[in-house]
Amino acid sequence: MLSFGSVSSGILDDDTDFGIPGESNKNSNEDTECSLSTDNDLLNLLNFKLKKFDPNPKDRSEIGENPLTPDEVNQNSIRFYAEQLKEVDPIRIQIETFTSMGGDTLGALISRSSKILLKHPEQCKFFSLYGDQIIGKYQMSFEKILSLYASAVNNNNNIAQEFIRTQLTPSVMTVDDALRALYDDYGYQQNVIESLLPEDVKVLFFGDNQLLNVADVAESKLLAFSLLGGKVSKKEEIFVFAPESKKGLLGSNETVVVSTTGKIYEIPLLNIPLALNVLRSLGFNAKIILLKHLYIDNSSYCMVGDAGIWYHFTNDVKQMGCDFLSNTINSIESGTLNMTRDYVQFKQSIDRVLEIVNKP
Repeated sequence: MLSFGSVSSGILDDDTDFGIPGESNKNSNEDTECSLSTDNDLLNLLNFKLKKFDPNPKDRSEIGENPLTPDEVNQNSIRFYAEQLKEVDPIRIQIETFTSMGGDTLGALISRSSKILLKHPEQCKFFSLYGDQIIGKYQMSFEKILSLYASAVNNNNNIAQEFIRTQLTPSVMTVDDALRALYDDYGYQQNVIESLLPEDVKVLFFGDNQLLNVADVAESKLLAFSLLGGKVSKKEEIFVFAPESKKGLLGSNETVVVSTTGKIYEIPLLNIPLALNVLRSLGFNAKIILLKHLYIDNSSYCMVGDAGIWYHFTNDVKQMGCDFLSNTINSIESGTLNMTRDYVQFKQSIDRVLEIVNKP
């Protein structure tokens, strides 16, 4: 495990304006090997003593020249540090190492970034640094993007955060990938997902307080996928089954969702309005089927009765409560979903679900 505590204090006093050109990449740009430098190699580079960059030296003012602009300071500092590192070998590190850096250690790396190459986490490809910028746009899996972003947020690495928000695009997602993503509300901290979402988007989806509920993290992850430019492989259909009333429901609180691939999902704590909006924004044809009656067999059924309470009827015996989840899944799998009294209202969707699930 790389320890950055061993970086000498002299490094941390350096000017960390930026520093990096593409010149040092000339031996690596076409390199197809994915070997990485050792931790000691990185530490040696971080400990390489650099002269400090003076953005406005006295000789400029003495001859009447104006102070450098911020852009000029940035460019000159990059060239200044790169020139001192001209004879130093490039260092190739994982991008995960970069996102885990913060504070003075990150500043020391930025000053020496003309010699830093960052490895793509899923491909034999290296990113080049130029000052505090990572060059280029890249694609990688959404889960890896979230993992890198969480590391950057937790280490206050604003450079990595900006790179992830603006220069990474998620790999294409299938309908089943999207639905599986809705299972994990606790995979990432709220603040990580919140910071990926623009302010106007948070107001639109979560109201003026912009607070993200813990139970809505999974739906918000899919929203972030969309905002990062994520695409889906096909414009598939998705069918969400929900009870018209929640009074008297027995068992667990999962929502039944059916995809065009014929898979049935039991998604916990689903925020249905938010999920439908996000799924539709991704291009899915997402439909909701609200049920107030469930056929079980010839002698039993569930139905919403007085005061919106679910009851289970067996012959002439009426009992309060209904296991909506299990009975809905059984009705879909057995092909009896069209026996519900709600069939007339949702005929097209129900016929399509039965066709998908029961196709040979």
